[in-house]
Formats: sequence, C-alpha cells, structure tokens
Amino acid sequence: MPTPEHKSSEPWEGSSDFVWTDKAYDLLQQDLLHAEISFAGGVLSSRVWGSCPRCAGLLDDRQVLTAVSDFITSRGTAAEESSGGEPPFVVVDVTCHCGVQHPNAPEGSMGCGVSFRVELEAESDPAAHQGQT
Repeated sequence: MPTPEHKSSEPWEGSSDFVWTDKAYDLLQQDLLHAEISFAGGVLSSRVWGSCPRCAGLLDDRQVLTAVSDFITSRGTAAEESSGGEPPFVVVDVTCHCGVQHPNAPEGSMGCGVSFRVELEAESDPAAHQGQT
C-alpha cells in the first residue's frame, strides 16, 4: 500500500461509479479495508480506513452520522419496519482523501477523487453499535 510520501500515477477522477463500491466490498472481504460504527454520548459515528479501492492509497474517513433531527434513528426505524424487524443498515459515503497528490487533481486536493459507499449493519440497541465492523 502506498504511503502519503508515495506519488501516485493514477490521475484524479471525480467519479462515484458503482465499480468503486463493488471494489470496496471486495477489499472489506480481504481485510484490506475496514469499517465500523460507534455510538457514544447519543452520537452515531463511522470510521472507514485502509486501502482506497481505486488508487490503493491509505485513507481514514471519520464521519458523525447523527443529525440534529435524528434522521438516522427515524430512518432506521422505518427500515426495521419494512424489513420485518431486522436491524437496518447505515450507509456511509466515502471519498478518497489518501493524502497523495494525484495528477490533474483540483488545486489543494489530495486523494484520487473517487467516492464509494459502505453499508454497515446497525443493531436496534444503540449500545450495540460500539466496535461494529
């Protein structure tokens, strides 16, 4: 895997094509990309780290998923009802910010620019979110 000192030859590409989500899933299965959600102090957060599915640069994406309107909880409840009571999935969109300056990247931008999606299973008990991968 490249380090931030590595100069990638992959040109920047502002793409959210499903192929990157598919490749991210493969990397998760190979334990080269990791994802977890956590719930602390009433706040749901995600972390996705490891290899970018396009450039293989190291990324570490952290997001707070709880909105003021508690959108995720209400969406999760609807998802539970529509799936017969099974735990909902939390969808996290990640854009490569691997720390490598890629050719043709917009000024000041780091990473290859592709975006992908990771789905994490959310337990119905918020305390169960801790350490989930």
